[in-house]
Amino acid sequence: MTKRVIDPKEARTFVPPLHYGCITRVLLEEANVGCKNLSMFRSEFEVGGRADPHTHPFEQAYYILKGRALVTIGNEEYKVKAGNALVFPPNVPHSIKNIGKTPLWLIAVNAPPK
Repeated sequence: MTKRVIDPKEARTFVPPLHYGCITRVLLEEANVGCKNLSMFRSEFEVGGRADPHTHPFEQAYYILKGRALVTIGNEEYKVKAGNALVFPPNVPHSIKNIGKTPLWLIAVNAPPK
């Protein structure tokens, strides 16, 4: 039987390239639940944590769970907070930095999966 529910405490963790002060939990991927069209992660940035400018060949969306961040998408900057959603088009440089006084948590969805 294919697993359909993942407890974040059981999720595989890693630090993505160019991410500092951040741990990412793999919530949904082909290896754990059979997702073929998307992948989902929860990234947890400590105060001052960041992801330096980088690109992906796929579309990526964030939903901010808690905290505040400064996000750059191409040449545009945005201040985001809990409850905001944002999207990064394929191959567009983007970065994020926790500018709050508390940890920043976000959900990231990649489509197609990475």
